[in-house]
Amino acid sequence: MCRLSSWALVLVVAIGCQGESGPRRYPVEGEVRINGQPAAFVRVQFHHVDSSLPGNLKIPVGMTKESGRFQLSTSGNNDGAIEGEYRVTFEWMSGNDLSAFDKLGGKFANVATTPFRVKVEPKKNILPTFELTIPEASILRRPPRGTEP
Repeated sequence: MCRLSSWALVLVVAIGCQGESGPRRYPVEGEVRINGQPAAFVRVQFHHVDSSLPGNLKIPVGMTKESGRFQLSTSGNNDGAIEGEYRVTFEWMSGNDLSAFDKLGGKFANVATTPFRVKVEPKKNILPTFELTIPEASILRRPPRGTEP
């Protein structure tokens, strides 16, 4: 019986030491300001330059709080992103429900034209503030025509 227990203990320790599978993720946090003010409900997406990466690894995402602060998530809550180069896009959502729309009208959502670039390094990454500037008159107050539910 003692021999069986020691094998069970070895198995439990071996499984516990393996940890998370796949590439290591590093904490990533930052802030988004729109026209100089912190903005809530900005969806921040990091698009890894290696588009061949599988699943969520290639596009970790975060959502800003009232303070404009966000943390990235890949597969779990605030688990960060893998190391590498990213293009960053932003959508300022009108809320956090299914009928929400991008109040920026897609101006900062195109991965091909975004000027925002970030390198995630193998450490805790605290990023400089992302400053988005858009004329007040261009901020959408209701969904664009033809997109209402």
